[in-house]
Amino acid sequence: MRNIHRCLENFALMAFYALLLAGCASPKPALQPLPAAQPMVSTRTTLGPGDVIDIKFAYASQFNESQTVRPDGKIVLHLIGPVAVQGKTPDELREEIEGLYAAELKHPQLAVIVRSSHERRVYVGGEVNKPGLVEMPGPMTALEAIMYAGGFNLERAEVQNVVVVRQKEGRQSGYALNFKDALGGMDAQTFILEPRDIVYVPRTQIYDLDQWMSQYLYKLLPPLSIGIPLYTN
Repeated sequence: MRNIHRCLENFALMAFYALLLAGCASPKPALQPLPAAQPMVSTRTTLGPGDVIDIKFAYASQFNESQTVRPDGKIVLHLIGPVAVQGKTPDELREEIEGLYAAELKHPQLAVIVRSSHERRVYVGGEVNKPGLVEMPGPMTALEAIMYAGGFNLERAEVQNVVVVRQKEGRQSGYALNFKDALGGMDAQTFILEPRDIVYVPRTQIYDLDQWMSQYLYKLLPPLSIGIPLYTN
């Protein structure tokens, strides 16, 4: 009988310790994949420093000229002087210049032609075959930029978790894209890039985008800066 009581006591003690350990253990949270980015469409193409523009007058060809936007975002026009162009679309600039020349010319009609855009490029890095700068003369999707960079390295690329890093109004934003359906020939989301975006194809899945950006963004930048400051929390 004494042995039976001792066995019961030992069993109760073991059960108590098992419950205590279970209560102290903190289960690890399940890792969640990044939410997919929503399709985005860029609606404005604006001018900035380094852009080269031609100004062509319909009835006053003597004022025709080619201008490179200065680092301060301005150009200098005959009879007018400095004109701020940074952040304006070609059409907005045309309307402004016509208004400025209205007091000087009887027919100030003109055209603003963008010859080259210094800022219209993106950087594609990570598991692509030809990482580097990609020029974007017009609207370009993230998948098109990757194709310009030689396409995915399909042996290592995590195509379901491609990241686009964007600088806007002094802040960094990150978007997660899934190209599995696109590579399978099915309809997939369309993400329109903006100038100076960084497209990064990781080797493994990224679970915490904010942490990843703060720790690894500097590794994405090319040797020559493209004007995007490092991510800071």
